[in-house]
Amino acid sequence: MTKKLIAISGDKGGVGKSSLTALLSEWMLYRDRQIKVVDADPNQTTQTWIDKCSEMGREISDRKADITIVDTAGTSGSSLIKYIKNADLIIVPFKPHVADLEVVIGWFLSVKTSIQEKVAFVPNMVSKTREQATGVEEARKIVKDEGTGRILSGLAERKAVYPPVLNGSLTNFFESKLDRNTRQETELLFTEIDKILGLE
Repeated sequence: MTKKLIAISGDKGGVGKSSLTALLSEWMLYRDRQIKVVDADPNQTTQTWIDKCSEMGREISDRKADITIVDTAGTSGSSLIKYIKNADLIIVPFKPHVADLEVVIGWFLSVKTSIQEKVAFVPNMVSKTREQATGVEEARKIVKDEGTGRILSGLAERKAVYPPVLNGSLTNFFESKLDRNTRQETELLFTEIDKILGLE
């Protein structure tokens, strides 16, 4: 398999970067792929999740794996140089409202086209409000106008489902009992990511 580097990034905090990193990692493991997970964020939320799973008897990260998933510290400094620049795919979660859009889209418009081409935005913690629907559409329009980057399907605001993943578990998220909507939503998003990376 060709080596793949996936960076989960974004200048805006509190958008679910670590939760998305964990969910993507669970998906890759569910699909019988070995992964190396790197937590480059000083908060070390993802590393704490990896450690909790390990303590329960389930190993997440394999240093020799061909697929590397990085939870970055953001889009500046060493993370930009070491991971963003070399990534095959840059996944940028965002809450689709004005404050997040200004930061996230502002960053997107400021980087080189070679970086923009690798960006996949993920509307995250989405609730069924007119403001958020408008936010997603605005992001789609900007990406379309730029002629580069992409918007993937998103994840709904499910406080009882997604954040608790970071508590660690002996069972893979996708092997646990998921309601139909959660399974459809997550499988749609991660299948889109598989296609981009040529992992189908």
